[in-house]
Amino acid sequence: MQVRPISDSQEKFKTRAQNAREDYKRGVTNAGPRWLEAAAASGEAWRGGVQEAVTSGRFEKGVRAAGPQKYQDRASQLGPERFATGVAMGAPEWGKNFAPFQQALAAENLGTRGMRGSDSNAQRSLQVMRLMRRVRNERLGG
Repeated sequence: MQVRPISDSQEKFKTRAQNAREDYKRGVTNAGPRWLEAAAASGEAWRGGVQEAVTSGRFEKGVRAAGPQKYQDRASQLGPERFATGVAMGAPEWGKNFAPFQQALAAENLGTRGMRGSDSNAQRSLQVMRLMRRVRNERLGG
């Protein structure tokens, strides 16, 4: 079978993806109900696939195959822009999701702060940890 050189295929892949932004946008616009139905129905397949990956150690194998340099390169080249954009776009959702924790913290009486490293401060930390865990479990229904 005759195939084009990998460099040609890479270039086509890159160019097509860059030109497909509007196709992508049209495809995902109003796709939420279809996504929800399909994703919710695929729970068993997801669990099976994840369990198979766990059993065969695919995560570790993938990490080792990629190596530290790929991680560093991708994180430093792609990460800063994506991080800033993602945080900016996610801020309203973060605020909505953090609000119950903020309200619980505001209503909690931690008592007087002790001196640095004191047992009373350790108790305050424990109190906050338990509060956050309780709020999280209430939100998750468990």
